[in-house]
This record gives sequence, C-alpha cells and structure tokens, in this order.
Amino acid sequence: MLVDTHAHLDGGEYATDLAAVLDRARTAGVALTVTAGQDRATSAASIGLTRRFAGVAAAVGVHPHEAASAGDLQWLDALGQDAAVVAAGEMGLDYHYDFSPRTVQREVFARQLDFARRQRLPAVIHCREAHADAAAILRRHLAAAGGAVMHCFTGTYDLGKTLIGDFDVYLGIGGAVTFKNAHDLHDAVARLPLERLLLETDCPYMTPAPHRGKRNEPAHVALVCERIAQLRKQPVSRIAQATSANALRLFPRLSPFLAAAGGGTDAVSSVGSVE
Repeated sequence: MLVDTHAHLDGGEYATDLAAVLDRARTAGVALTVTAGQDRATSAASIGLTRRFAGVAAAVGVHPHEAASAGDLQWLDALGQDAAVVAAGEMGLDYHYDFSPRTVQREVFARQLDFARRQRLPAVIHCREAHADAAAILRRHLAAAGGAVMHCFTGTYDLGKTLIGDFDVYLGIGGAVTFKNAHDLHDAVARLPLERLLLETDCPYMTPAPHRGKRNEPAHVALVCERIAQLRKQPVSRIAQATSANALRLFPRLSPFLAAAGGGTDAVSSVGSVE
C-alpha cells in the first residue's frame, strides 16, 4: 500500500480524466491521496473531490503565494470542521517568488498554525528560501499543533536532521529524489530515519524521472518509493509499509478513508502490487 500525502487534484490539469488518473493510482498500489488546498476556492474544491472519489482526503489552507488575499481566515475554521479534512495546509513561506509580501506571509503562516491547533490537525508546510523565519514561527506556534510535515523536502541530511530534532516533523519526499543530480537529497534520504519520511507527488508538479516534462499524477508516487528503496538499500515493500504507517500516524483522520477505499489498518502491513 502507498499513500500520496500531497497532491493538487482540483486543477484544470485533471478536468477531463481525473477518474482515470485515480484508477491508475489504485493499479499502482496507491490507496490514499491527500489533495491540498492553496486558497479558499481550492480548499473547498479539495473537499468536494472527497465526495466524488474513494481514497481521496483533503487538506485546507492558504499557500504563501496566496497569503495577501487570504482575508480573515474565518472561512478556514468553517472548512476545517468538515470530516473530509485530515490536515491544515498547504501553508508556509516562499521567499523565492515573493508573490505575497513577506510580512503578510509570516502573519498568515502563524495564523494557520493556530488554526491547526484549534482543529487538532497536522500542518502541511511549504518552505522555500525562508528557513530562518519559518523556524522562528514554528518555535512559537507548532508545539501546540497536531504535528507537521515539511512538504517537498529537498534539503541536506543536516537540515533534515535539524528539522526532525528541533520540531519533530516528518519530511515529504517527492519526485526530486529521482533526479540524477539531487545528490544532497539522495544522501539525506539514505541516512535520515525512515520513520520520519512520507511519500508525495505534489502533482501535477514535480514529475519524477523518467516522466519529467509531463503531467505528474498520484500513480507516480510508486517511482518515488522505488528510488527511496534503492538509496536506502531496502526492499520496496519495506519503504511502502513504513511510509504508509507514518502517514496514518501523522494524519490519524486518514483511517476512515482507508476503510472506505477498501483497505483497513492491516493494509499497512501489505503492499500488494508495489512489491
């Protein structure tokens, strides 16, 4: 069994064939996919997808690119009470593009961590070129929340070790781990504790090799799993089992989705077609 802990299934990239995309995911062994919101509209759309497709759960939040238009976030509390919501996010800081002013990004990030605390939800964190400011906010706000994952982790072993040690977070590993020149990430994934790693695609973005340049989709999380297994010199089945257990530990509200998709808690001990 595999869990894609971070996807964006609400976009136009899947407007005509999402059912087929999710069928391919099931064939690849993907039992659960978390589709993450980036603003009010996409958060609501993510919840809507959970009504249509088994094995799809939602995260709701405001991406740092959208922080300037986030509003008072009362809508976030309303959405967060929906049973389809298993996490808060995608939230965080992005100082690479600065599509929203940095002061606003920091404020909205902190407010979303407070939202995660109120709703007892884990936080899905986006951090790009903003580690010092993100760490300062996490120190003030994360301890009372429901845990967190550093989405799309591409850093070094030392950074990963620090994040785990300082904040007790999980690290989301996606398509970048399949890139041949991602040497720092390869080293990190080989050495960091397996019990802190999660699988993700960030689809339709971050497509893994050998499909780079094409649309990404949840089925490709199997390629991420295979590459991690190669780097760690462990069986694919071991990586699949451990990362799925990690996902259910961080996102406890995923369990009903697993049952509804035809699995159960014992499904974590089996990986079916991905072995």
